[in-house]
Amino acid sequence: MYLKEIIASGFKSFAEKTSIKLDNDITCIVGPNGSGKSNVVDAVRWVLGEQSVKSLRGSSSMQDVIFSGSKNRNPLNVAYVELIFDNTDHFLNIPYTEISIKRRIYRSGENEYFLNNERCRLKDITNLLLDSGLGKESFNIISQGEVDQILSSSSLDRRVIIEEAAGVLKYKKRKEEALRKLEKTHNNIDRVNDIIRELESRIEPLKEQSEQAEIYLENKRGLDKYEVALYAFDIENMTTLMEEKKKRKEVISKELVTYSNDTNNEEVDILNDNNNLTNLQKEYNEVQSNLVDITREVENLNGQKKLLKEQNSNTNKDDNQNKIRNSLELIAKLEKDISIENEVIKNIKLELESRLEKDNQDNSNLSKLKNEKEMYVRDYRSHDREIINLNNRIESLKQEIADGGVMPSYIKQLLNETSLTGIDTTISNIIDTDEEYMTALNVAMQANKNFIITKDESSASDAIRYLKENHLGRATFFPLTVIKERYVDDNSLNTIKNDPSFVGVLSELLKYNNKYTNIVKNQFGNIIIAKDLDSANSISKKIDNRYRIITLDGDVVNVGGSLTGGSVKTTRTVIQVKQELTTLTRKVYLLTEESHEIDKNIASINDKISELENTIFDNYREKASLEEDINIKNRNILELEKQIEEEKDILSNLESISNNSVNEKEKELINSYNNKLSLKEKAELRLKKLDKEISDLKDIIIRKEADNKEKINKIKSLEKESNSLEIDINKLDIKVENMLEILTNDYEITFNKAKEDYKLDIDPDEARSKIRKYRNKIKEIGMVNLASIDEYEEVSTRYNYLLTQKEDLYNAESTLIGIMNEMDEVMKEEFSSTFKSINEEFKKVFVSLFGGGEASLKLTDPEDILGTGVDIVASPPGKKLSTISLLSGGEKTLTAISLLFAILNIKTVPFCLFDEVEAALDEANVKEFGNYLSNYKGKTEFLIITHKKKTMEYAKTLYGITMQESGVSKLVSVNLEHKSEVL
Repeated sequence: MYLKEIIASGFKSFAEKTSIKLDNDITCIVGPNGSGKSNVVDAVRWVLGEQSVKSLRGSSSMQDVIFSGSKNRNPLNVAYVELIFDNTDHFLNIPYTEISIKRRIYRSGENEYFLNNERCRLKDITNLLLDSGLGKESFNIISQGEVDQILSSSSLDRRVIIEEAAGVLKYKKRKEEALRKLEKTHNNIDRVNDIIRELESRIEPLKEQSEQAEIYLENKRGLDKYEVALYAFDIENMTTLMEEKKKRKEVISKELVTYSNDTNNEEVDILNDNNNLTNLQKEYNEVQSNLVDITREVENLNGQKKLLKEQNSNTNKDDNQNKIRNSLELIAKLEKDISIENEVIKNIKLELESRLEKDNQDNSNLSKLKNEKEMYVRDYRSHDREIINLNNRIESLKQEIADGGVMPSYIKQLLNETSLTGIDTTISNIIDTDEEYMTALNVAMQANKNFIITKDESSASDAIRYLKENHLGRATFFPLTVIKERYVDDNSLNTIKNDPSFVGVLSELLKYNNKYTNIVKNQFGNIIIAKDLDSANSISKKIDNRYRIITLDGDVVNVGGSLTGGSVKTTRTVIQVKQELTTLTRKVYLLTEESHEIDKNIASINDKISELENTIFDNYREKASLEEDINIKNRNILELEKQIEEEKDILSNLESISNNSVNEKEKELINSYNNKLSLKEKAELRLKKLDKEISDLKDIIIRKEADNKEKINKIKSLEKESNSLEIDINKLDIKVENMLEILTNDYEITFNKAKEDYKLDIDPDEARSKIRKYRNKIKEIGMVNLASIDEYEEVSTRYNYLLTQKEDLYNAESTLIGIMNEMDEVMKEEFSSTFKSINEEFKKVFVSLFGGGEASLKLTDPEDILGTGVDIVASPPGKKLSTISLLSGGEKTLTAISLLFAILNIKTVPFCLFDEVEAALDEANVKEFGNYLSNYKGKTEFLIITHKKKTMEYAKTLYGITMQESGVSKLVSVNLEHKSEVL
């Protein structure tokens, strides 16, 4: 293997692309000082991965290697160097006969590496060239002035040259990597041990919490199983019962319609029957009246007939005249009595009309009362439904307060922990206020609502230790024995107390037990309440922004004058829960009172309805009595009229006797008597028939009225049952809705899903008993940390994993130590063997170059092969020196070159790059140097930068570097074998 070509473009003084073509022989590069010859060495080191700017003779950054411009040229933005190797002999173990290594840098600072024009990492190039003699710091690349450093450097630095020649750098590098891995493994072991110790402190408490949580979940699952199943069972049964009641209500509604229609029809029939009865009674009265008249006429005619006979047998004229006068007077008196009776009838009719008007008014009032009663009944039902809903909400709030649902779980656990003493309660549990100040209070206590009050400092300390040991969280504690009151100073209060927008100091607006006075005043004694934000700003300015001011709407003027405001979205506190509970309890009380009042009104209306119905019935009887009185008066009038007719007949007979017309009159009387007697018989027959019809119709009316009354009572009973069913349906509906809401909100399951997945396989009463037991068990368990189950699982898994990792790390540590021990043995063997060979060769080369004398290499610590340095002992011919520092400059150089050649004799390298290594040698020694170079022909390629003409004589190819253009190096090549020149 040898270096075929060096290509540089934009690197340092090589502004243009420059190619140095080499063959497997000696090549010299010559040129005046400052022409850029040494830049060739820098280029080779740079492309092989040199990272030190100083080593490349730069000033500040790696961008210094890019051509920086000249008088006639602009700076370049990119530079690259490429080395092309012939690898026909596969010196480097890769399947290529030609290898290209290139490095490119941009003005931005970005570096790129290429292997055979494929981008790669510097590490890839370093690993490829490791122990090949081609590294950036390899002994075969010697820059200007570095020859003396071989002798003047420390023994440990010289050791590196031997190591490279021994080929142990790869082992050393691997050992360094192994050491880094070992250190990393140690760090990982320490870190794993720290984590394991931390997990060990957590795993036992978490295990206990997890077991407690598992017990809780087991009971909760049991509770959920039976509770959801029971809810589904109850919902189904209640729904079925509700449907049955609805069906019954529908049946009742239909029956009510039927009964109402029947009663209406029967009332119409009864009315018609009563009308028929009235007509029959009227006809009966007419026939009876007519019969009376006919009977009276028959009797009158019979009396007239007898009287006429008596008068006709005994006629006295004067006596007859007296009878006429008496008869006329009687007729006049009877007519006057009729007039009186008609006047009485008139008055009775007026009273009857008044009764009818009152009856209409009473019926109207009765209808209004019934409508009012219906309205009250609807209100009562509405109140009943609302009270049921509110009571359910109240029970939920009571349970929320009992469970402490408005505070973090670890605070609940702490308050319920029986092993702790002196734990009182939270600040939010000890205070209350009016609704007006509730928003301001909630804003004021956002930070301190869960601060815990304790009996003393010892109790607080115990609680803090408990939180730490169980990894539950952090809490703030207020020992009653040490907390001091805070307040608004008198001057500030006097300044603002008369301000109309000043509401008060918050602590004075709260309700609390006096035992907590110092706690309440400490937290709220220096907070001022104002009406609104403008007034709060005004008050704050008056007191120089010394105190926090909160408005009734929750806006805040902070100490110093900063403002906090906007929409209030505070988390729910126990005070709000209690406030809501109080409000709902008060509302239930008011609704209950209203329900009682409505119930009283319904009872009062029922009394009024009953009273009015009685009044209507009494009025009905009075009307009937008045109508009967009218009938009696009419009969009296008929009797009086009959008497008048009889007197008129007597008067007519008397007048007939007076006129001597008895015989004719008697004939007329006999005819009339016979006619009337015939009419009387007909009337009696009709009257008997009417009496039978009236009696039958009255029986029918009585039966119909009794049946109608029974139906009315049935209607009332059905209405009552319907109302009761309506209330039951509403109650069941509310219960079903509540249970469905619980299934949806608490269990996130639908009724159908609950019914399908949760079968009640035991008796409902047994299920309720189990639910009570589960609830009691959960209550006994108290607060649990449900997250501890997953946390314990996670921590336990991680703990076991880390134990395994720890074991793996210890195994890895043991493996690494074993590998390093093996590499140490290899390095010891290789280093010792190579050192001996180089030492022997060094002695020979030294004698050859110096023409005598003696030299050797010596280990500074033979017992420590891996750490020993290497010293050089050299005595040129005729000299006996104790130290190499006494050698002359030329002797030092030749001694160093002897060491280099000794190494080359032992370690074959592809090429050597020397930058004026022989500068300090005289002509004779340069000749010896050149002659010795010929020993490596065909083995090692040499690229030598030199000023020595004698050295140039040994070169096959000679390159000249000039700087015809200021700041730009230019290459001229000469092939000495063919004596040709190439530009």
